[in-house]
Amino acid sequence: MGPIVSASTALVATVAFACAGCTTNGPTPAAAPTAPALEPATASVPAQASGNPVSAADVQELWAPVAAAAAEGGYVAWGTVVDAQTGEVLLDADASVAHTTASTTKTLAAFSALTHLDPTVTLATSALLGGDNQTLYLDSEGDLLLGAGTSEDTDVSGRAGLQTLANDTAAALAQRGVTSVTLNWRGTLFDGASHLSSWDAQEVGSYEGHVGPMAIDAGRTFEGANDFYADAPGHVAQVFASALTSAGVSVSLGEAGEPPAGASPLASVSSAPMGEQLRWMLAHSDNTLADQYCRFAARAAGAPTTYEGATSTIESTLTSAGIPTDGLFLEDCSGLSSNDKISANTLVGVLKASYAGQGTGADTMRLLPWAGLVGTLSQRMNEAPAAGNVQAKTGSLQEVTSLSGSVRTRSGRLLLVSIGNDQVTDGAYATRGYLDAFEEGLAGLD
Repeated sequence: MGPIVSASTALVATVAFACAGCTTNGPTPAAAPTAPALEPATASVPAQASGNPVSAADVQELWAPVAAAAAEGGYVAWGTVVDAQTGEVLLDADASVAHTTASTTKTLAAFSALTHLDPTVTLATSALLGGDNQTLYLDSEGDLLLGAGTSEDTDVSGRAGLQTLANDTAAALAQRGVTSVTLNWRGTLFDGASHLSSWDAQEVGSYEGHVGPMAIDAGRTFEGANDFYADAPGHVAQVFASALTSAGVSVSLGEAGEPPAGASPLASVSSAPMGEQLRWMLAHSDNTLADQYCRFAARAAGAPTTYEGATSTIESTLTSAGIPTDGLFLEDCSGLSSNDKISANTLVGVLKASYAGQGTGADTMRLLPWAGLVGTLSQRMNEAPAAGNVQAKTGSLQEVTSLSGSVRTRSGRLLLVSIGNDQVTDGAYATRGYLDAFEEGLAGLD
C-alpha cells in the first residue's frame, strides 16, 4: 500500500471528508452566509471599487515566508493575487507555469458545469413497469446522492430517498394488482470508462467512485468511507429491492438494462437542484461528483461523455470565456490525478470570469466553502479576520496543497487568490499552514 493521499482534503487517516456541519472554535461573523438556496447569477463588476487599494509590496511581504519555506524545503511555492475590481496583479509567483493543483481543479469543473447546465434542474430517479406487468425498471438521470431511506427535503445528499420511491411504487403496483416483480436497473449512462485507470497506478483509486446513472452517497460503502462499490447502480438496485420488499412487494433481482420504450412510469423522486449538488461537491470536495458533472457538461456541449470529452469540454469552455489555458493538462475533473497540470493564471482566471458575471458560470465563486464554517475549510482559518471571510476551494494530495478563491481586506477590498505548494516530497499537509497564514495576512490588510 502506498502513501495515503487524497485530492479532496488534506489527509488525516481517520477523516476522509470534512463535513459542512462540523463545529468550529472560531467566531461566527455576522456577514458569513449559511449556504442559501441557489438563485440565478447576478454577479457583476461594481461601478466603483470598494475598500482601500492593496499594494503589491504589501502582498509580496506576506508571501515572503511562503517562498522562504519552499526554498528551505526544496519544493515549489506558486501563486497569484489579483485585485478583483481593477484586475491589477499584486503577486505573480510562478503563476504562468502549470502545476499539480489537486482539488482546486474542481473550480474548473464547476465553472464548466455551470456554463453548460441549468443549476435549477433536478435529476429524477424513477420506477417503470414493463408491458408484461412483471418486470420493474429502476431508472435514473444520474443522481449520485440518492439516500437509502425516505426523502430528506432539507438535505442535498439523500434528497431523493429510495424508501420513498419504493413506498410510492408499491402503492402504484397495488393499484394494478401486481404483487411480484423482477427488478432490472439502468447500469450505464455515459461512454467510456467509469473510473480512471491512472488513479489506480498512482495508488489513489480508492478516493473516487464510479460515474454513472445512480449511486447512494456517491457510491461509498459506508458514510465517510474512502471505499466505493465497483457496481454502484447494482448496489442501488439491491437497496431498492429491499425497500420494495419492506413495502410488501415480492422482488427478484434481474439484470442491468435500460427500460424499454413504452414502459409505464409508476413513481419518481427528485434530487436537489444541480446548483445545490455542485455546492455540495465543492464543500465536501467530492471527487466522484466532480467527474459526474463534467460528464453532464460534456453531454450538454455535444462532446463525448468520456474522461477525454469531459476534460476537453473544460478547456474549450475556459477558452470561450477568455481564460488562459497555457500548460493546461487534465486527465480528470476532480484533480485526483497527479498528472493534472493547471497554472495559477488559469485558476484565478476562473475566479475573474465568475466575478465578472459571465453567464451561470458566475455562480462558481458563490458556491465555494467559507473558512472556519463550511466543508473542507470548516477547521481552517477559523479566527478573525479570515473566518467567514476567506472563501476558497482546497486542494490536497501527498505532495500538493493549494487554495483558490477570494478574500476581503479589513477595508473591504476583494482579492482573488490562487496559491499552492507543489512537489513537497516530505508531505504537503505540513506546509498548508503557510498558505493559511498568507490568506490571514491578506484578510488583515487595511
